[in-house]
Amino acid sequence: MAAAFVGEAFLSAFVEELLNKIISHEFLDFFHTKDLDVSLLKKLKITLLSLQAVLNDAEEKQFTNSAVKQWLDELTRAVFDADDLLD
Repeated sequence: MAAAFVGEAFLSAFVEELLNKIISHEFLDFFHTKDLDVSLLKKLKITLLSLQAVLNDAEEKQFTNSAVKQWLDELTRAVFDADDLLD
């Protein structure tokens, strides 16, 4: 149980790291130089901020609700994929 909590706390930190990457000047400059839709970055930022809020609650509920635990596992994989993409 403690290992799961540490893993999910790690996920919260990882989401925060992703958020920091997408709001960095380097990433924003990349978007501008490629003429990509900057509004998509704003939507992604809002989504990641919302995700952080939900994660705080889900980290506690995962121990009593298996569906929440499964969602967190899937989310972990998606966050790692997103990080790979941003790198």
